[in-house]
Amino acid sequence: MKGAQGAIGLLSTILVANSLWASSENFDLKEHTEAQIRAGYIMQNNKGGLNEEDSKAFALGGHLGIKSERIKGFLLGAEFYTVRSLGLNNSDPQKINPDFFDADKSGFTVLSKAYIDYTYKNTKIKIGRQLIDTPHADSDDIRMMPNYFNAYMLINKDIPNVTLTLGKIDKMAGWENGTNPSKFTKISDILGIEEDTEGIYLASAIYEKENFNFQIWYYDLDKIANVFYLESGYKIALNPIDLSVSLQYDKAQDRKEALLGKVDSSTWGAALQIDYKNISLMGAYNKDSGDTGPFQSDTFGGGAFFTSLEDQTIDGMGEKGEAWVLGAMSSMDNFVKGLSLGAIYGEFQAREKTNYNTSELDIIAEYSYKNISLSGVYAKIDDKTVLNEDYDIFRIIVNYDF
Repeated sequence: MKGAQGAIGLLSTILVANSLWASSENFDLKEHTEAQIRAGYIMQNNKGGLNEEDSKAFALGGHLGIKSERIKGFLLGAEFYTVRSLGLNNSDPQKINPDFFDADKSGFTVLSKAYIDYTYKNTKIKIGRQLIDTPHADSDDIRMMPNYFNAYMLINKDIPNVTLTLGKIDKMAGWENGTNPSKFTKISDILGIEEDTEGIYLASAIYEKENFNFQIWYYDLDKIANVFYLESGYKIALNPIDLSVSLQYDKAQDRKEALLGKVDSSTWGAALQIDYKNISLMGAYNKDSGDTGPFQSDTFGGGAFFTSLEDQTIDGMGEKGEAWVLGAMSSMDNFVKGLSLGAIYGEFQAREKTNYNTSELDIIAEYSYKNISLSGVYAKIDDKTVLNEDYDIFRIIVNYDF
């Protein structure tokens, strides 16, 4: 509980500081606090092959965050995140789904945010534990606790319609850090590398204007690989429908130290979305033509690629291949206000299909009403190789925001 004590101590310090500023006419304590209660349930049903036992988990948790008033450009912020099982899960650890809990499949409390934010005109510098959403490092908030990063970020918007970013990431916590979600773990440890590295350096430029956007990202994974990512999208109004077209390209090459071994990927993708009244139809395709398959974009989040689904991603295949998805989403406001339902089907195939050939069907439900939001997915995964490792995943997350 040391993390909890540290979080509470830091939050208390900021709260005391806030109370000193509270005499200001412009100070509103509500605007400086953020809280959420979250409940989640997840189940994985394994149906064949070498899969392990079925597993499931229920958890209750949430976060409380406080930030100071901005003084001469400076602002301090902190948040602690807690996840608890409440004794409602199986006594056999092998039957507890690990995605909600720490490395011991137990509840935890962690200081998830602790940062200094300095803003001057169109420039922001943010240092410390924070949420980040980029193509190759993102929060991927689909479990009890999203991914958080210890980072140093500089963002500038001096150029009209352009956002420039420079940054460095050296640690990560959250459900996808691969070691212990409750600990901020070094990038080298997450990747299973014995030698220390400096982490990930990144730079980007994003241009957005009206119906067009373009972004370019560069990631330098110290002693591992260089990654370039480009994406562009254009929306066309064709009454009575709206048509959105997107393209992406991802290139990764190992550095001379090559601590992860050879990296040589060249992945491109295209996506199309058609919106008509309350219905959205979408399709996407990705293909890699490199020697080692797509770079592990889902290691630090949900992944950069258009075809990523609840479980399957093209980079999860571990070798070159292709993926395509088709889906539909519809607003059900005429029946239940705030409710949306949808389905997405995808195929993921390595060039040698005997190595990897898997399909996934996702049934999706989303609901939002005032301070309440719900996200639910049922995913059916069908492995078509000789291993026949089929399984189903069901998860639901309910949030109440204060």
